[in-house]
Amino acid sequence: MRDPRSFLVMIGRGTTCALAAVVLTACGGGGGGGGGGGGGGETTYTIGGTVTGLSASGLTLDDNGGNTLTVASGATTFTFSTALASGAAYAVTVATQPNGELCTVSSGTGTATANVTSVAVSCGAAPTYTIGGSITGLTESGLTLDDNGGDTLTVNSGASTFTFATALASGATYDVTVATQPLGESCTATANTGTASANVTSVAVACADSGVAVGTLAGGGPTQPGNANGTGTAATFDAPAGVAVDSSGNVYVAEYGNNDVRKITPEGVVTLFAGSSTAAKGNANGTGSAASFWNPTGVAVDSAGNVYVADESNNEIRKITPDGAVTLFAGSPTGAIGNSDGTGQSALFSAPNGIAIDSSGNLWVTDSANNEIREITTPGAVVTTRYGNGTAGITGGVGTAAEFNNPTAIAVDPASGNLFVADTGNNEIREITVSTSTVSLFAGSTSGASGHANGTGNAATFDAPSGIAIDSAGNLYVADTNNFEIRMITPAQVVTTYAGSTSAGYTNGSSSAAQFDYPFGIAIDGSTLYIGDDVNDAIRVIAP
Repeated sequence: MRDPRSFLVMIGRGTTCALAAVVLTACGGGGGGGGGGGGGGETTYTIGGTVTGLSASGLTLDDNGGNTLTVASGATTFTFSTALASGAAYAVTVATQPNGELCTVSSGTGTATANVTSVAVSCGAAPTYTIGGSITGLTESGLTLDDNGGDTLTVNSGASTFTFATALASGATYDVTVATQPLGESCTATANTGTASANVTSVAVACADSGVAVGTLAGGGPTQPGNANGTGTAATFDAPAGVAVDSSGNVYVAEYGNNDVRKITPEGVVTLFAGSSTAAKGNANGTGSAASFWNPTGVAVDSAGNVYVADESNNEIRKITPDGAVTLFAGSPTGAIGNSDGTGQSALFSAPNGIAIDSSGNLWVTDSANNEIREITTPGAVVTTRYGNGTAGITGGVGTAAEFNNPTAIAVDPASGNLFVADTGNNEIREITVSTSTVSLFAGSTSGASGHANGTGNAATFDAPSGIAIDSAGNLYVADTNNFEIRMITPAQVVTTYAGSTSAGYTNGSSSAAQFDYPFGIAIDGSTLYIGDDVNDAIRVIAP
């Protein structure tokens, strides 16, 4: 009998390898084909495919909602770095579209039983869609719409539809707002936000009359200059300039041509408050008509009813008590021109024009020919130059490093205490942040160019703004003198035309139909504006 061991030896000499393979296979050893061995012998497969038409950057693919892959522009193939176990599902999608292109995935799902190379990503130019809609009630010019804070569209009066010229890529968002209101109207946009997946025609802009009306409080109009007292249009004025309103609703007028200060009751009754009854110029103190002025320009009223007057050609600041007693508050008693700080009569001015009172009762004066903003304490009458340095210019800055050019009017924000200046020679509205003494441009051309453009900040233009007032919401109202208009500036620095047109005239009516002729001073009482309409020799009123 043959030794069984000889059989094993013989096998070992001839067929050992084949048998070993059988044994290993039966025992679960060895490697399978495909994606290679994983830990513990697990089989894995890669997921990838082809890319066509990709010429932009930004494409990101995703597998199974977590495995991302950035694909470079110009790529023709892709493979995810993380392989999947045999039998695992894959689902390839576009996570981020490339810039300006649209990619789609086909054969993007399946089960991994071998390395996957069949996923196909096809890219091409993204479709674009227009953004537009309907307009109702637009009867005036000046409406400007904006999409996404940069794409603007001017809409003509009478338009019933609109479409922005710049189309948006598929999937881009839109946000349509009213950038500039039309003259005398108020427009709102609804259904104005969304995502562009087709041409948008659903944005709705509705416009209506703003309800603002312009009338005449007192004065006979441009054909009747004079100094007659009376009620309403029975009274006459000569070049009314600055205006102010007291807590009882009485309006005080610095009457440049008649060298006096007039008072108008809420009922429109006009009387002489102080100054010559014959329009004679002078520099006398006294009560009522015993006092005299010379081209008074600016006027302000404090909480006690005292009236302060910028007496331009006398180079003085005068004070009038509620009973009409006029005294010199600051400036030379001889009317001397100068630029000296000091107390009371030791201080000197040169053509002071505008005047405003802050919450502490201190006066702020636009010392026009000195190109400065002066502060006067009350009581005490201590005069200090706070902003500007006597040199005409347009430079912003801190305190006396800043420059102005014939600043004419000033207003104090009751909320913040900041000052706003009608910088007439620079055709700008300047803001002074009192806490930091910083002078900056709030609205108007950075170069000082004149114009008539509505817009935001330095995109807007003015032409010799000479009067300024501020309401409780922080909106500014500007007498844009050489444009014959009243302009409004929101706290966000958006400038619109509030009333009037660029044509001089004397017409009452809606804000868009009304006309002014060199409006100069402006004051506000609640929501009602009072205008010293210089050439029209009238006090105009704008009320909602």
